[in-house]
Amino acid sequence: MNKCLINGTVTYQQAPCPSSQPRKDPTLEELNAAEKARRAAAASAAASARRETAPVPATTPSRFSCDGRTRCTQMRSCEEAKFFLDHCPGVQMDGDGDGIPCEQQWCH
Repeated sequence: MNKCLINGTVTYQQAPCPSSQPRKDPTLEELNAAEKARRAAAASAAASARRETAPVPATTPSRFSCDGRTRCTQMRSCEEAKFFLDHCPGVQMDGDGDGIPCEQQWCH
């Protein structure tokens, strides 16, 4: 179903809306360029989101290591919870997704 505006009146019809302008379908190159631009924008947004969390540099030795713990009840400090959130897979310590782990237990 197509919603068309004809002489100032909205109509609904099965066929495409009439146009005074000739319709030009995009070329494959135009479609590929648009998709490439969309992906670049998405990658840029994801990269800037990752930069905002500022993980601990790899060269800084840490007294913590990923050892399979995933929950706030298993942590001993806010610092430890932040390390696990930033470096360890599968953790479940940031329920509201704001980047601050264990807000009720450790990181008030």
